[in-house]
Amino acid sequence: MIGTALDIMSQVAPPRGAFVDHPVGRTFGPPHDRPCNADVLRKTLAEFPLFTHCGEIRALACEWPADGGREWEEDLRAELLHER
Repeated sequence: MIGTALDIMSQVAPPRGAFVDHPVGRTFGPPHDRPCNADVLRKTLAEFPLFTHCGEIRALACEWPADGGREWEEDLRAELLHER
């Protein structure tokens, strides 16, 4: 499981969990940021051999921009509503 809500992941106790410190709903990063999206997936897959027990959650070294930038939200909204 790849998730962004560590408190919920801890309660659910997935067999193997990768925690990404991104906003809920943006697990793989901002939309259309393919390098970031691929980086999250690559790091997750690299963790598989490192799990030692069931229920373990490993934090990935993926950080959201420090400024909390959400400029992508308007673009995504427009795309979803076909306003482009």
